Amino acid sequence: MPERIKKAIREKIKGDPYEQVKYSELEGFIEPNAAALDFFESFKLNDGRFIPKQTRIGYYNNAIVLDAVQRLIISKKTKRCAKSSYSWVTISEAVQNLDRVKYPHDLPTNERTLERKYGKYMSRKDNGGFISLVHKNFLKDRANSAVINDEYKESILIELLGDHRNLDNERIAKTYNQVAGSLGWRKISSDTVAVYRDKFDLETYAGQHGSVALYNNKLMQVKRSAPTMPLYYLTLDGWDVELLYQRTENGRTTYHHRPTVIVVLDPCKKYPIGYAVGTHETPELIKAALRNAAKHSAELFGKMYRTHQIQSDRYAFKALTPIYQTMGLKVTPARAKNAKAKVIERYFLTLNDEYCHLQPNWSGYGVTSDKDKQPNVEGLNKYKKNFPDFEGVVKQVEAIIEFERQSKREAYLAQWSQVKDEDRIELSYESYLSTFGEMITKRHNKELRETYMLQGSGINATIRGIKRAYDCFDPLFRRYASTQWGIVYDPEDTSRIMAVNDDESLRFVLEEKYVQPMALRDRQDGDAYELGRVREFNDGVIEHITETRANAAEHVRELFDAHPQLDGTLAKILLTDSIGQHKNNRNIGRAKSKEIESVDYVPIAPKETEIKSIYDKY
Repeated sequence: MPERIKKAIREKIKGDPYEQVKYSELEGFIEPNAAALDFFESFKLNDGRFIPKQTRIGYYNNAIVLDAVQRLIISKKTKRCAKSSYSWVTISEAVQNLDRVKYPHDLPTNERTLERKYGKYMSRKDNGGFISLVHKNFLKDRANSAVINDEYKESILIELLGDHRNLDNERIAKTYNQVAGSLGWRKISSDTVAVYRDKFDLETYAGQHGSVALYNNKLMQVKRSAPTMPLYYLTLDGWDVELLYQRTENGRTTYHHRPTVIVVLDPCKKYPIGYAVGTHETPELIKAALRNAAKHSAELFGKMYRTHQIQSDRYAFKALTPIYQTMGLKVTPARAKNAKAKVIERYFLTLNDEYCHLQPNWSGYGVTSDKDKQPNVEGLNKYKKNFPDFEGVVKQVEAIIEFERQSKREAYLAQWSQVKDEDRIELSYESYLSTFGEMITKRHNKELRETYMLQGSGINATIRGIKRAYDCFDPLFRRYASTQWGIVYDPEDTSRIMAVNDDESLRFVLEEKYVQPMALRDRQDGDAYELGRVREFNDGVIEHITETRANAAEHVRELFDAHPQLDGTLAKILLTDSIGQHKNNRNIGRAKSKEIESVDYVPIAPKETEIKSIYDKY
């Protein structure tokens, strides 16, 4: 061709036509290889992993390109003289000129290296064929398996890898080889240990990090949704608040102390319905937090309510179970040391970040947190003289909880309004005092309860040095005037108490007696109402007594009418009839016995309406 036409062709095809021919000629020999595809897709290492996807694609393309090279060589010459009749330089150029987007292979660019790889691939033995295309790092695990080739060798490695001392690879290999040398096994390297560390990570994780880490990081987690309504579910836990306070003991002041608060959280709206602050977690502090939850429910809803379900950790669980059962229909303790089971743990992190972080006595985040996010220790030391004491830090915690309540109260109450009546479980004040109340004990022996008897003025008990009078508007209480009563009270509210007998088979809630002014001029709002309550109660008691006596008299009369043989005993036991006419009845009886034909007075049996009228008048 004329030179001008050759130049035009090069410009048109953007390259050398001879090179394009080489490229096109090799691509024409490329064909799919189902056997190669299946080999690389199903190839597994001993730890169960597959070769990464993009790597598998590259290996497959290497295989089909080398297959195409073989077909190209055979097409030029007979199989016996193919290598000598076709230059590997030309083959290498053709391989490298293939479209890498269409055939993303990574075959060598050097012709001699490509020839050696081709030869090993075609050998089909001694790690030839498809496996010759797999990188040695992927084959290392298989090579190691030839050394660790039975369950005894494998078991020794598992035990060493799962040792609680967290031995490194070099130490494990050295220890294993001591056993291997004595038993005639092949020795291993630290690289082999590294492979098995990955392979048996699940089986050895608990030994290295503990069962808690195993549950939290390796085992399957349950995903849960928050309760849809208030008091469907409550959870509680202790929080070592990240606020420092100072304490002086024996003339020495220390500044590293942190208070503990027990929070009873309703995950519905994340509302802290109960809390109590102390120096450390105790059963008494947990009880105080639950008491606060019960009382705060009355502040919110007008009455104290229980929850459908309550969750806690297992701290003092046996001793606290009766209290949990009072507050919740179902008690479901979290699995031991399982922080993820309790949403309250994450709530504490929020409180620390949003509130505590802003305080000058903030102690920081956990010890595993980023050091750059922790407070400046030098700055804390300068400020420590100004740290609050325990009472001061309690006020800080109370302010945090109260702010939380105020910010969420409206939404919480709005959600409560949607709770059905049948889902609202009231907590009676009697149950509240039985669970959270304190017993009045004797001064000289706190193990013995102080007892009181009902008097005309009620129960007169001394609570915390103050003498108070209590009474009960349950008429049944007055039947037990001879009973020795123990008194249970709420330390925070002495307006109502509970009287219990020795075996607590009798329990009555009493309220502090209302004090009426003697002078009418001193009367205030509410005096008349309270006076009316007492009068109404007394009227009811009198009505009860009247009806009881009327019914008893009627039954006696019916009994004697039905059994004439009892007439002779009437004088002995001095029973009157329903209107008190005992002598008349007695005389009538005597007249009948003497067959007296007439008497001065013959009584007529009164009607029931007359009996009631007489007793009403009485």
